[in-house]
Amino acid sequence: MPKPYATIFIHGLAKKPAPDKLREIWLWGITRDNPNPAVFAPPNRGINLGSQGIPSFFNYYADVFYGTDYETELQSYYEADDELAILDGEHLNRIEPGLKLPQAVTPRERAFLRNFEGKLGASAVLTTPPATIATTAEAVQQSDGVSDLEIASWLPMGIKQAVIKKAAMEAFYFLFDKEYVRADGARFMVRQELRKRLLDDLAKAKQAGEKIVIVSHSMGTMVAYDVARNCPECPAIDTLITIGSPLGIREVQDELVAIDAGAGGVDFPAAKVRRWINIYDPLDPVAAADPKLAGDFRAVDGKSVEDIKESNWGSWRHTSTHYFAGTQFRRVLRESIGIA
Repeated sequence: MPKPYATIFIHGLAKKPAPDKLREIWLWGITRDNPNPAVFAPPNRGINLGSQGIPSFFNYYADVFYGTDYETELQSYYEADDELAILDGEHLNRIEPGLKLPQAVTPRERAFLRNFEGKLGASAVLTTPPATIATTAEAVQQSDGVSDLEIASWLPMGIKQAVIKKAAMEAFYFLFDKEYVRADGARFMVRQELRKRLLDDLAKAKQAGEKIVIVSHSMGTMVAYDVARNCPECPAIDTLITIGSPLGIREVQDELVAIDAGAGGVDFPAAKVRRWINIYDPLDPVAAADPKLAGDFRAVDGKSVEDIKESNWGSWRHTSTHYFAGTQFRRVLRESIGIA
């Protein structure tokens, strides 16, 4: 008999650990009690999906780009203090040999890459940084003055460029449904492949739970929205949670517009999604170009995106487990899966 709820998690950009290991890390991030109490004041109880009897599925697509030579340096995923180590562990500090960076053909593709990379670059380097970066709970939660802070300004230029190039690469191949030829010769029509993988996981979740909750991070939020809005075979999704999302970038929205949306632009996928909550850190370089989505995605049938600001910590604010530590995120997840 299906459980009341089933969850699906969708990861973000760059090379990743093996699927089972990434699942373990994400569940650890959500389950642990009182993570970083200097930022999120206790009590901040974790959520153990297994003990709550809630099936969970992990949508994995990193191998499409990076193969099965999985990431094995895992310290960063458990929140190392060294933020350069986080970027090293998440393979955001370099372009791997054999990685096929996009080759734009049409004027639209060239404009997409130029503008997408430009907006991420502007998010990564803003104004003069403050003397100190906020670390206390009160200071971090009040740090919404993005114009007065520098986002990831401490990164060496080579690392900034690697982050931007990888994000642009994954977005480009997905949004334009380009064929990606992996270093080992495997070929994927990226948008078709990623859609199929998520639809397969949604079918499993539908069998396991009466209501489906999706938690998507970073580039995974594009896949979640595309399937919910543009794939008729997508089952009903009770709650879509997006974190660290680049969906606010206009160039991304332009490639996600459904034919039936016409000149109205992107909209709330009301036919499939009951509730959509977008959690953002204003200093997350991937989301910061336009972190709030409610003003971009037109309300449909009285449904609109709920934007929630929740600052995490450090100079690199995009890490998924930092988001999972948040009291707002945990409140939303509890509400979504029906637990007190």
